[in-house]
Amino acid sequence: MDQGNPLKKAPFILITGFLGSGKTSLLTDLLRRYSGFLRIAVIQNEFAPGHADGIMLRRSGKPLELLEINNGSIFCACLLSDFIDRLEPFIRKVNPDVILLEATGLADPVSLGQIMHSGKLSDLLYLASVWCIVDAVNIDKVIDTVARIRQQIRMADIIWINKTDLNPDLSGIRERITGFNPSARMIETTFGSTQAVDFTRYLNRAGGELVETKPDTQIRTFEFHHPTSGFRNPISEARPDIGSCVIRSNRTFDEKAVSRFLREAAPRLYRIKGFIRTGSHETLLIQTIFDQIEIIRINDYEGPSELIALGPGLNKNDFYHQFLSLQIK
Repeated sequence: MDQGNPLKKAPFILITGFLGSGKTSLLTDLLRRYSGFLRIAVIQNEFAPGHADGIMLRRSGKPLELLEINNGSIFCACLLSDFIDRLEPFIRKVNPDVILLEATGLADPVSLGQIMHSGKLSDLLYLASVWCIVDAVNIDKVIDTVARIRQQIRMADIIWINKTDLNPDLSGIRERITGFNPSARMIETTFGSTQAVDFTRYLNRAGGELVETKPDTQIRTFEFHHPTSGFRNPISEARPDIGSCVIRSNRTFDEKAVSRFLREAAPRLYRIKGFIRTGSHETLLIQTIFDQIEIIRINDYEGPSELIALGPGLNKNDFYHQFLSLQIK
């Protein structure tokens, strides 16, 4: 679309979901399907000051405009004004057709209301929808102990139940979701696929109701509410007591030692992700969710080793020194 067009209100979609639920996979799929003819602006918000998810999106090879906000600042009231100050010139420069905000897995989405009501942004965007990605494999492990997950579900208009290939019996998950949010629509998916929706329906710049499409598969599609109806206001909570550690190093690491370390550390943590250099042209792509560990060798990564770990009771210093001891001398 012509960047010379005057600025119009862009639809703003908030994407929430706990650590490892598949938010970046879903974003990547949207880029694959639509970035060729839509100008898509993506805002990524990390709980810890790392860039692993941004790197993953860039590796998709699809055009996008990316704004990275680290350390959970989008949903911290003390830093919210700083975020708004950064977002306004970003939108004016990019003039996007749609804005997607991938929130940290530990985000409290209540502060979104403050973003929407900012005088600087009210003429530039409108809240089109709130999505929540649910991990069909691991949701039962955390939903009773991590209040933020329940809050993300309550806020959502659309709930994507991801990884259904690994857990085909969803009756219990659907029942729990309905208990927290009976009005939300649910879409079952795998690998973050968005094939069930026609995303171009969000491009009604004036806002307003869009008619639900008829499903051509057994996957349920969804309805789109007026922008002002998508925001609810549950009680806000304090920042969760989750430890985090970010490691960056220009050294290379011993691959076998890294694998042993992950097998020992991952089950105690919510999430470990990143890129670990094991040679001048060899890199490991690391993804763990509890005891599910994925290690993929890649050859086209440029940059230092970077690892992000998050979990309850994580001792930053211990984790940092233990991992750095795996460096090749």
